[in-house]
Amino acid sequence: DVDVFDAYIKFIKEGNYIGGRGNGKGWAGKGYGGFQGAMAYQGVVAYYYDQLRPNTAVELNVCRWNQVAADVLWRGPDHYNEHHLQCREHPRTTLPDGKPDYKSNTHCEDCRNTPIEHVKTAHYTACKKPWECKIANPRVPRDKRQKYRLENLVNVTYCMDLVREWFHLRQEFEMALEVASNGVVKPSSRNGAYEDQYFMGYCRGSGGYIAMEPPPEDFDMKMMYGI
Repeated sequence: DVDVFDAYIKFIKEGNYIGGRGNGKGWAGKGYGGFQGAMAYQGVVAYYYDQLRPNTAVELNVCRWNQVAADVLWRGPDHYNEHHLQCREHPRTTLPDGKPDYKSNTHCEDCRNTPIEHVKTAHYTACKKPWECKIANPRVPRDKRQKYRLENLVNVTYCMDLVREWFHLRQEFEMALEVASNGVVKPSSRNGAYEDQYFMGYCRGSGGYIAMEPPPEDFDMKMMYGI
């Protein structure tokens, strides 16, 4: 829906964001601020559907939409004895007294292995950012209490498959941009030899990302999508 997209652009450009956390802070001073991603996806989407388009949101499968590809099970160290191997999402069922039924909350999709063809959008945070040109590795925590949790945080092989998919999409975008600009914008060179089975020639080394060629300033990006 182009109207939704335009509404996002409008309030983001207005920049009515108040720094800080809590009531009176964040987007339009409505409290959507002070947490990770508040000025970006996490805060923008929550503010939009709570305040600008209330009662229109639909909860989506987190392994398919905004897929982080991270472990979905509780592994501590906090509340380890209470919630070990329970799903991290809030229980969908309740006990007779109305309290959340945590003990039965153990059946959830493992986002670390969701087939990539089922993923609609990805959020590269647990896995490395593709443009950093780095190979994903299991995390080694300074706090040894976090060792068990972080060892299971991601599937490294899956992370790199997800990175390769990003570069596939980048290649497709550059080719489409060349067509939409009538050949004015040329695809960038793919002469990077670093781990090209993942980075497809767009990295010359760790951190050596080959950036895209920008379109002309007067290029209307809507042409890319037939709008």
